[in-house]
Amino acid sequence: MRQQCEHTGNIGGALVEFAITAPLLIVLALGIGNYGILIVNTASLAGATRALAEYARNSSACGVGGLADSSCVAGIGDFVTNLKSNDTSLSTASFSYPTGDLSTAGGNYCTCVDGTVIDCSAGTCNVSGDTRIVQYIQISATQDFSPLFAVINFGYFSPTNFGFPSSLSAQTTIRIQ
Repeated sequence: MRQQCEHTGNIGGALVEFAITAPLLIVLALGIGNYGILIVNTASLAGATRALAEYARNSSACGVGGLADSSCVAGIGDFVTNLKSNDTSLSTASFSYPTGDLSTAGGNYCTCVDGTVIDCSAGTCNVSGDTRIVQYIQISATQDFSPLFAVINFGYFSPTNFGFPSSLSAQTTIRIQ
């Protein structure tokens, strides 16, 4: 005896279920992609500020005259240009770093060994006989962020990026002295 399969119309039900779930899955996939791009760009920005701070601390051009030395500032500028050309996620980033005498340049500060902040140019320290002044440099970077997928305007919703920031920022502070 031969049995025949009956066609019960399950194909139509499957198509309806797919039509309902496919947009949700697509939005979920695009959100995961946006998050991945956000993480990569943030990590690149943080890594670039660390690299610039390390350069300012360890470069022979910056060692003797500090950031007051024009070759040090030029070296940092060249480093920024190289970072931007070699990492496309940094191409639109803007970096800020001090470009002058460390004692007066913004983005720098000095402390005594106990952490008390002092004026770099005129400050003095005496913490239990220790007169050392510790100097730091701050490198900052900002960059606009545009997710791949944003709600343009679906009726009741105003344009939104689903909680993604419109700009990214990173800062590195490193002891240089």
